[in-house]
Amino acid sequence: MIRYLNSLLIIPGLLCLLAFPYTCLANKLQEKSASIAYEIDLNDVKNHYIQVRMRVPAIGDITQLMIPVWTPGSYLIREYARNIDSLEAETTSGKPLLMEKIRKNRWQVDTIGLKTFVVSYRVYCREASVRTNFVNNEYAVLNGAPTFLSVPELRDAEHSVVLKMPKNWKRSATALTPLPEISNAYFAKTFDELIDSPIVAGNLNIYPFLVSDVQHFLVNVGEQGNWDGEQVAKDLAKVVKAHQEIWGTIPYKQYHFINVIGAGSGGLEHDNSCLMMTGRWSFRDKSRYKRWLALASHEFFHTWNVRRLRPKPLVNYDYENEVYVKSLWVAEGVTSYYENIALCRADLISSRELVSGISQDIQSVKNAPGRKKQSLKDSSYDTWIKFYRPDENASNTRISYYSKGAVVAFLLDAKIRSMTDGEKSLDDVMRIMFERFQNTGYLPSDFRAVASEVAGGDLKEFFASSVDRTDDLDFGEALNYFGMHFSGRRTIQSKSSKGTDSKEQTETPKEAVSRIPWLGAKISDNTVSSVVADSPATKAGLNPDDEILAINDYRLTGSIESWINKYQVGDELDFLISRGGRLTHLPVTLGPRPNNTWRLSYNLMKDRSEEEKARSKAWATGKKPDPKKDN
Repeated sequence: MIRYLNSLLIIPGLLCLLAFPYTCLANKLQEKSASIAYEIDLNDVKNHYIQVRMRVPAIGDITQLMIPVWTPGSYLIREYARNIDSLEAETTSGKPLLMEKIRKNRWQVDTIGLKTFVVSYRVYCREASVRTNFVNNEYAVLNGAPTFLSVPELRDAEHSVVLKMPKNWKRSATALTPLPEISNAYFAKTFDELIDSPIVAGNLNIYPFLVSDVQHFLVNVGEQGNWDGEQVAKDLAKVVKAHQEIWGTIPYKQYHFINVIGAGSGGLEHDNSCLMMTGRWSFRDKSRYKRWLALASHEFFHTWNVRRLRPKPLVNYDYENEVYVKSLWVAEGVTSYYENIALCRADLISSRELVSGISQDIQSVKNAPGRKKQSLKDSSYDTWIKFYRPDENASNTRISYYSKGAVVAFLLDAKIRSMTDGEKSLDDVMRIMFERFQNTGYLPSDFRAVASEVAGGDLKEFFASSVDRTDDLDFGEALNYFGMHFSGRRTIQSKSSKGTDSKEQTETPKEAVSRIPWLGAKISDNTVSSVVADSPATKAGLNPDDEILAINDYRLTGSIESWINKYQVGDELDFLISRGGRLTHLPVTLGPRPNNTWRLSYNLMKDRSEEEKARSKAWATGKKPDPKKDN
């Protein structure tokens, strides 16, 4: 296709093509095949609008247009059609065509006797996220799903995009193939590729770097001297190398790390790029910069896991409907686990920081009452209605497939290492999964079968308890294998299946139960925002939006914590509250504050065996344990 485009564009009409890139490009591409060509005018970005003009092949007397309702990688119906206005259709000579909206995201156009027609529409772009569009007078961030209408029957047709940029903007960037001889023009083989390739434009700073003879780019949007792009590119090269070693294969020809600085937050994965948003000063703060590196590591791991190695329902995206998946914990949780594994193996964080990151995930799971209500499997399946729609009761009824998935990945990794005496790990599982299922997609049973195969034993009960049910996770085998413990918690001894001692962490001993009084509610400006399940607040019937006016007939001033701390565990207090404008009294009995710290620590050096030290080093470095050599 590149060869064809070169020969196509070097023609006597080149001056016309450069002067009127949309019309000429659309005509020339459509001479060769049924393709869709877009021109995006960015000259009204100061008002957060883009103008899209597309040339479309007619496919019959009626041609339907659609726009996706969600973005792959972000599982929520987002109704992108809501940001479209001034939608019109006309012939190539400018005669208006009859257009009718037939669904929330579909329109049909009367195209009797036409080969091609033109559609024009405006898109409002003022939501700074990695799933939506954001434009202003400095730069544009365009995602495929909220930007491009297309014809459902032409999903596999070629699509081209030309950007008309403000005069003071210098360049654009995307993982799409650049069109020769035309500035800011790109080509996609299919609609899927177009949707999968975010585009940024403005005065960008681009830093190329090679890893394993493959070209990578750091694209900083809004850098403004606050980021050292050259240093960041060097760090990203280390991240890339670590990931390539984990997977043992490189499935892309080029890769773009697109980093939007100063607007929004988060990241989203794509086949050959990722889009991230971060704070203006993130690079200058060491801890925030490491979190950004973890974000980049997470999104890059997705290059393999979820972009190419997909759960079977996601092999072919349905852009107009929810796609239900029971193994998002593998797609996202395993990825979350590896984001810091890769940073550690790249020598960008220490093994202690790696353990600290896992501790945060463990604490997130252990402190969520919802872990008793929702299994990891159900968390994956219900993402469309729960994960992206948290309310004041969310932590009581759900668990994150990111955090619990990462913890289960850690436990699975340790279990495989323990069962194979360190010869195999979760790395091997992911490599085999990629080799076998990268083109066909996998079912939950496929992942479990490969994990059992690598471990050399049946892991049915492990997955049943940690993924299918809401049992509390068993950390004993992992702690014993790596020589770790939970700080401040009692250790007891039990026998493992192999007959060796296994260290298992219990809950806080009764004698160590906190004497600090606890209410179990989040309160801001004396108004309840949420309550914790099975807490004194829920037992008393305290509700979100209740305004606490007085405690024991004393008007509440200052923080609620300062008042609660004046009393003791077991004290009964009288709360005067305003609920819906009506005053009422609630008796509240204070309980003990839970010990909610779940911090992993390595055992003291004197208590750790040489084998445990070697295992931990192998885990952090990706090398097999060799106690004699390493210690």
